[in-house]
Amino acid sequence: MPTKPHNLLSRAAGWVLARPELMLLLAEDEALAVEPPQRFQRAWFGLAVSGVLWGIVLTAVWGAAWKTFGHYLGFLIMPAAITVAFYCLLPFAGAVSALARQIGGASADRRSAAASVIVVALALCFIHLSPDRHRWELFDLPWWIEWLRPQDKLYRVLLLMPAWGSWAMLISLKICKPGEKTEPQVAALARGCDAIAVTVIMAVLLAASIAYFHHLGVGGQIAVPAVAIVAAVASGSWFCRASGGLSRQSLLAANLATQIAFLAAYLAGR
Repeated sequence: MPTKPHNLLSRAAGWVLARPELMLLLAEDEALAVEPPQRFQRAWFGLAVSGVLWGIVLTAVWGAAWKTFGHYLGFLIMPAAITVAFYCLLPFAGAVSALARQIGGASADRRSAAASVIVVALALCFIHLSPDRHRWELFDLPWWIEWLRPQDKLYRVLLLMPAWGSWAMLISLKICKPGEKTEPQVAALARGCDAIAVTVIMAVLLAASIAYFHHLGVGGQIAVPAVAIVAAVASGSWFCRASGGLSRQSLLAANLATQIAFLAAYLAGR
């Protein structure tokens, strides 16, 4: 009998969710613990790619919500609310939990309070994003690659945020050493992650950020990615020490902390 379409979709979804880079972001700790560590040795590349893909998904969610609900009192409240809900409940739910754990410590009440503060802070930042269509462009692009540089500047932020968060995880693998508390899967990821590749990825993101944010002026277009780099290094190092060594939780916390710093730096520079 031919395979039914819903079975094909189910298998495809299962294959995607079983990808090691997505398991690092989305899977429960118990599910990750039973995975063979060798599967994660090359997952660093998947993390870098997934950061770009999540940026595309965020822009799609925001765009769909914007088209449906539009503006309200001059603010993009509904697109921001829907995108933040998607952001915090799906791709970065584990990162929100990890950062709340780092901030709140052992107390469940403090962790809950920290998670609430994180979500509110993200929502406020997203609400204050604006198209900024009136901002000048340094140079024009040929029509066939104009799509690489969205006219609405807020999409540029959404595209790059997750990519910088993924890079924060990669640089943390290089500045933190695995310890007794490091999961075997994360230790394998650290062994397979090449320092040269991490540097090249940073250079690409730096170039993309400078090209995307030239409307902020020379200071702004340099400051925004610089803040992301400093936040990634500082948060990765700090969270690893607080966790007693490299761990999945420290990587996820560094991811989200870097994204928040990147977003805040853009809003300040704008």
